Amino acid sequence: MKMNKLFLFQWLLLLIFTKTSLIFSKPHKIPRLTPLIENIIQDHSNTFSSSTNDLPKEFETYYYKQTLDHFNYGPKSYSTFKQRYIISSKYWGGSNSSSPIFAYLGAESSIDRDPLGVGFLTDFAPQFKALLVYMEHRYYGESTPFKTMEEAVNDEDTRGYFNSAQAIADYAELLLHIKEKYSAKNSPIIVIGGSYGGRS
Repeated sequence: MKMNKLFLFQWLLLLIFTKTSLIFSKPHKIPRLTPLIENIIQDHSNTFSSSTNDLPKEFETYYYKQTLDHFNYGPKSYSTFKQRYIISSKYWGGSNSSSPIFAYLGAESSIDRDPLGVGFLTDFAPQFKALLVYMEHRYYGESTPFKTMEEAVNDEDTRGYFNSAQAIADYAELLLHIKEKYSAKNSPIIVIGGSYGGRS
């Protein structure tokens, strides 16, 4: 009988402490993991925009005619959209030197600030004579296959093209195009990403 009372008393204490902690605790705001330090320390309620026009001249913006669907062969699969990417060849050692390509996989946002925000790429590029490539994820920034991301996600016919498998295939196709464009057949590609783009 004493054991049952002790057991009930312990459960009652546990219940009281649990209730108290739930009542007085605040919800946790977990920051988005990103290599962009200002995203971690800034107040996320204040958003600001910038554009690739704010980038130094060494960063050039291009658009690749990207395949909409890499895995199916229906009529819509052959549709294309413009995928934005930014390149800096300032430190590029050239195709004959087998210099690497540092490829940044865009996260769930526009790539407008990525070339300046992901500073370690520009820090290491001179040492390795690397070509810097920043690729925008489909459905974000200027790389939306349809009018807007909101319209595409709300349309059940187009929502299926918004997934990580398609995004990884986009990156692979675009990097092969860049290797061909720069005659960089022997250049290794080192892929970097943050947040969602780092897990793709």
